[in-house]
Amino acid sequence: MINLVRMNEEQYKRFFEETVREYAEENVKEGRWTPSESIERATKETNELLPKGIQTNGHFLCSLHHEVVGTIGTVWYTVKENKGEKSAYIYSIQIYEEFQGKGYGKQALIALETDLASMNVSSIGLHVFGHNKRAYQLYTKMGYIPTSIKMKKHL
Repeated sequence: MINLVRMNEEQYKRFFEETVREYAEENVKEGRWTPSESIERATKETNELLPKGIQTNGHFLCSLHHEVVGTIGTVWYTVKENKGEKSAYIYSIQIYEEFQGKGYGKQALIALETDLASMNVSSIGLHVFGHNKRAYQLYTKMGYIPTSIKMKKHL
């Protein structure tokens, strides 16, 4: 069983650094950013979304804690209300490399959905980079459907 445990400041600092690095790398892979600008842009965007770090209103930054093996990853999401309906958006879900391919991603999503249902959240959105086939397949198996698709062709 996996539980979502709110991060402390020390965990957040490590999470922030890892998130910025990974987000920069993903945008370079996707061809949106150059390597030389990627860290600065990722840092700026992440700081804009989390101006008060773990204290940013409406944002939840959690460690994914497995009852047997310990911390297996992290999740960052937000909950918003619009016209009386609550929705969540997953900014980041990361299963540490040594725990990937063992079903923990699915378990983490189930734990998140359980927590969100207890908050009366009716939908969850997320973004997945096109080259991340493994994540896309997991989300599809878990019932997520595309809501828009960006495409490009290299000439």
